[in-house]
Amino acid sequence: MKKVPEKLGVLAEYKAIKKTLKGIVYESVEPQEFGEGWHRMNEDYGLEKNEWLSSLFLDSARWVPIYVRAVFWARMSTTQRSESMNAFFDEYVNSKTSLRQFVEQYDNALRSKVEKENKADFDSLNSSYQLMTSHYFGKQF
Repeated sequence: MKKVPEKLGVLAEYKAIKKTLKGIVYESVEPQEFGEGWHRMNEDYGLEKNEWLSSLFLDSARWVPIYVRAVFWARMSTTQRSESMNAFFDEYVNSKTSLRQFVEQYDNALRSKVEKENKADFDSLNSSYQLMTSHYFGKQF
């Protein structure tokens, strides 16, 4: 949605299109409602041949809230998830990485992540913490 002004800002009915698009994306309750609203918007504003909107629709299952609600993301927004994944891979790949190198580095990244999680689990299980209060519920942990 960040690129909407850049990609659609030149259109005469930009404000109405943006309002309609936001309503479809954020207020749809069912995937069918989203799809119908999207197609109606394209017809109403003559956007059927807009390549950018077409590509957005093809990837909608990855970013539209109605499709990703069932996935637990710990209250992270789509931007935060994307930035988190980018940061995760930044130390392993770059724009000049070949496909073969990417696969190898992807494997390395996952292995490193598993090792860090295992170490954190070990440290957690083998550590004791001084209680700040003497309440019974604190002693349970």
